[in-house]
Amino acid sequence: MGKSYQKRESKAVNAIKNAIPSSLKSDRLPISKGMFAELYENKEVFPKHYLATAIDGVGTKIIIAEAMQKYDTVGIDLVAMSANDLATLGPVSPFLFMDYLACESKIQEKLLTKDIIKGIVSGLKQCDASKILRNSIRMNFGKGETASVDELISSAKKGYGFDVAGCMIGFIEKGKIKNKVSSGDKIIALPSSGAHSNGYTVLRHHLLNGDFETRKEFKKSYKGKFSLHDKFDNSTVGDALLKETRIYTKLIAEVSKNHDIIGINNTGNGLKNFNRIEGFEFRINNPLKPQPIFELMKEESKFSDEEMYKTLNMGMGFFIICNKDDADKILQTANGGKIVGEVKKSNSTRTVLEKGNKNIVFEGY
Repeated sequence: MGKSYQKRESKAVNAIKNAIPSSLKSDRLPISKGMFAELYENKEVFPKHYLATAIDGVGTKIIIAEAMQKYDTVGIDLVAMSANDLATLGPVSPFLFMDYLACESKIQEKLLTKDIIKGIVSGLKQCDASKILRNSIRMNFGKGETASVDELISSAKKGYGFDVAGCMIGFIEKGKIKNKVSSGDKIIALPSSGAHSNGYTVLRHHLLNGDFETRKEFKKSYKGKFSLHDKFDNSTVGDALLKETRIYTKLIAEVSKNHDIIGINNTGNGLKNFNRIEGFEFRINNPLKPQPIFELMKEESKFSDEEMYKTLNMGMGFFIICNKDDADKILQTANGGKIVGEVKKSNSTRTVLEKGNKNIVFEGY
């Protein structure tokens, strides 16, 4: 995932933004611009709450699922991508999830759609925060759509291609959103379960030999030496790559009941995600130890530390920014979490990783 890819994606996103008239964002709260989830207000329909929205897919992690013929975990990933974005708001109550499943014929004929949906259901069960927040806003699985798209999608295994997208809607009480950080705030990292659902193009191409890939135009991109079934870390390389994304919704709901926090979902762009919050330096001086899959990736790809932390979560799946006086109490709830840094005053927005004897600076987003 080189600079040309990032530049192309950035231009495409800007083109999308420019195509949306301001009238179609008239009810969006200005504070949610650039955040992981957007907030909307309608005082007539929901006078006491803001409506929170997020949407995402799973990306090329699906190729691993297809190659391993294991379809019941990517649904968890799909839910996690939106749920963790909503969780950045703090005490949010997920309410409704809707999905779109596009697939080739074999996915339907073999009823693999059932396995994919089972994964989504499993993920949604991990999202219901109604008991924690003591309200009646429960998680619902809303309208879905399944499309037959043999002419649009292909797969390494003919007929088994598919893609999924999902959006989540939730509610958060007015007055319970913290959107400002302060110098001296602590940064807590929560462990990831693995690579989650980001950076899978580089992970596949640098780790795998592509022995499952039948399409010549894609097979040539694989530079690795491993098969999905090769032994690794008491399991296999494939199992490590397919490990489902951790969902932080309930944990963050529990933490934010008693503490004002801001969440950062460590998704695409890695540590640069902090730079969504402008006007501060986010200094990471004690990062969590990355899981073995990241160590293997660094060894095989020869990526620099900068490239690794800019592309992958490196064992830190979600960050909590909190008042320094609350950090120790939060850690009592957030098992496995650790203070990894703090917020500092700065004339520019940037994230700094102290690694070894050098500072690695991440600017922009």
